[in-house]
Amino acid sequence: MPEKELRFTFGQNWQSFIEHAFTPQRLARAALSLQQITGHEHLVGQTFLDIGCGSGLFSLAALMLGAQRVVSFDYDPASVEASMRLRARANISAERWSITQGSVLDRVFMDALAPASIVYSWGVLHHTGEMWNAIDRAAEKVLPGGRLAIAIYNRMDRPLNSSAHWQQIKRYYNQSSAFGRSLIEGVYAILLLAQTLRDGQNPITYVAQYSSVSRRGMDFWHDVRDWVGGYPYEYASAEEIAAHLDQRYFTLMRLTQSPGLGCNELTFQH
Repeated sequence: MPEKELRFTFGQNWQSFIEHAFTPQRLARAALSLQQITGHEHLVGQTFLDIGCGSGLFSLAALMLGAQRVVSFDYDPASVEASMRLRARANISAERWSITQGSVLDRVFMDALAPASIVYSWGVLHHTGEMWNAIDRAAEKVLPGGRLAIAIYNRMDRPLNSSAHWQQIKRYYNQSSAFGRSLIEGVYAILLLAQTLRDGQNPITYVAQYSSVSRRGMDFWHDVRDWVGGYPYEYASAEEIAAHLDQRYFTLMRLTQSPGLGCNELTFQH
């Protein structure tokens, strides 16, 4: 498969999440995560743009926190369908929660979107294949005085477990057969659970309680698949991102830094 066409189909994973793993408890955790990353206890009167909405979980959480209007889009049509299923289940009108298919790299599409007081893109922009361009396009949609909340994979250069090493694994995963992908997911899950044992935790309990362990209300197996499959894959240090957006008149107001390969969460004021 040509490199430019190699892309993980996130939407299938999110459809499975909506059908088998979504719970009110996970929604509550997602809402708490939004309060933390945006710095707002509620979103009453705010407009919310969700770039790469995936399952729609965080768009729904924004509405739960009182957002005036939410606009969500995703590159993957299957993700759009997953979000629409969630919207229908929650009985929310399309006027209050707009969901569409589009790319953050498509300037015509982005120019047609109204700027928002909160632009949110968690773990998405580094999967576009043009991360810095995607960050700029997202930043352009923030209203003056508004906030940009993004999460980008951290740059790690340590031996044997570096960002470059994982870029190769993710590429190989997406080139593999269904059996090969399942094998990679299983090996990664075993490594994760072995770490819980070393930390003195019960792996079975850890998986069962993952929605409460995960700040973002996610599910263990869907997160495993999301991580190993996520390609294209780019990364940057928090300092690199902050310096890039400082030149575009964005001030870093909140940073939660990953100690490893996970996402750095950054919130900027425009």
